[in-house]
Amino acid sequence: MANELNKPIAPSSFYLEISGVADGEKSVFKSVNIPDYSPKVQGGQQAVGTTKGGKTIWQVNSAGFEGLFSFDCICIASGDGDSTSLNMYKWFEQCLPSSSGGKGKWADNQKEGSITAYNTDGEEVAKWQFSEAWPSKYKCADLDVTADSYIEETYTITCEKFNRTK
Repeated sequence: MANELNKPIAPSSFYLEISGVADGEKSVFKSVNIPDYSPKVQGGQQAVGTTKGGKTIWQVNSAGFEGLFSFDCICIASGDGDSTSLNMYKWFEQCLPSSSGGKGKWADNQKEGSITAYNTDGEEVAKWQFSEAWPSKYKCADLDVTADSYIEETYTITCEKFNRTK
């Protein structure tokens, strides 16, 4: 047990890859969160029998997960033509319905990717993979002449599959 914390996972050492959008050395994100897992449970409110001493037996079955998975990732806004910021916005625009000013090609632009966490030595120690993902929300930080930081862009990524693989 004492060895468990010799090389802890640092929350600042991670890599978010989205196939064809943000991959390689140019994939730069400030933060990303891991979605909550909410399993669906069936039969939990119904007793199926009773045993000696009046102990009630409940049948509980797992039925997958509640709906879709979503996570937020934040990048710094950049005007560089091949920046994470610009590539993420182009992807968002492709998935946005044409009635909202987008290209309306959501089904053709679902991606797969991964979030990788590293220990203090830079070794991969945890990995989450996702697929059938698309950007479902975009938010740009407010512009403010008194601000003392860079403009951040937040994207909510929604996906149908999300699993920890390492």
